[in-house]
Amino acid sequence: MLNDYVVLMLMSFLAVAMVVWYFRERRELIRFISDVIKELEDVFKPTDKVYELLGYLVGFKARFKLGRSSNMVNVYAMLTTVPTYSLLYYPIAKALSRKNLLSIAVEFRGLMSRELHIVRKGSKRFEDRLRVDVPHIGRMYLKEVTLSGKTYRVYYEDPRDVDVVLNELKGLNDVRLDIIQISIFKSKSTIYVVTEARRGIVKTIHKFINTVYTNVK
Repeated sequence: MLNDYVVLMLMSFLAVAMVVWYFRERRELIRFISDVIKELEDVFKPTDKVYELLGYLVGFKARFKLGRSSNMVNVYAMLTTVPTYSLLYYPIAKALSRKNLLSIAVEFRGLMSRELHIVRKGSKRFEDRLRVDVPHIGRMYLKEVTLSGKTYRVYYEDPRDVDVVLNELKGLNDVRLDIIQISIFKSKSTIYVVTEARRGIVKTIHKFINTVYTNVK
């Protein structure tokens, strides 16, 4: 009888905790998504924008069209979030090191003459996708580098481009950019960056992409 009472009390406590946790984390996640959207629009200043929701509090895709005065034509952004509002899923997400991810792809007006791809070693999903997107990647030079204690695989055509990108990344250490992938697609005149999503990083990514374009094109 006593054991049944203890079990009932524990279940009631867990139910209340799950509800409180859900509404608190849900509110924070909505605020976070809104903050990222505001950052994107404040930094890129689109003349036209289209959003697509990926699901309930999952994230979004966005396409921005930029004005003729910009050296950028289109910006494609995607935010995917971890459902930390679920108290039962939260410890699983922590154990699996799941993170909110932000990807930004910028299409430039000018042509790009060389290609380069940097992907974090062990990020199988991104490496596999890269091999699909870049069928000729096996013919590119390959080296491994270490940045902020993490190992990256670098596919490149010109070693000078590697130096440019790595030097820029080293200068961003104090911004806490957790880079997953950087790609320069010359056929699309596009630079693509995937990083852990945090507040306040969009302006830094914008500056980084612009600098890389100026020095690598």
